[in-house]
Amino acid sequence: MTQRSDPTDVTKCPLCGQPNECAVSAGRDPESCWCMTATMSPSALESVPAEAQGKVCICARCAAGTPTSD
Repeated sequence: MTQRSDPTDVTKCPLCGQPNECAVSAGRDPESCWCMTATMSPSALESVPAEAQGKVCICARCAAGTPTSD
């Protein structure tokens, strides 16, 4: 997983740069977000840049540990 975007853009995954589909950043109820029922890859969470930790969501593909193709 390589970083391809501004790691502080709340609409994009800080790991791959793709849309993160975050309900909170879209102004929807947090309980409606895909991440509430997802299993997160520990290695993906550890890869989140320090400036994005606790502020920007990763996407479902990165959360599952599946890197995006270039």
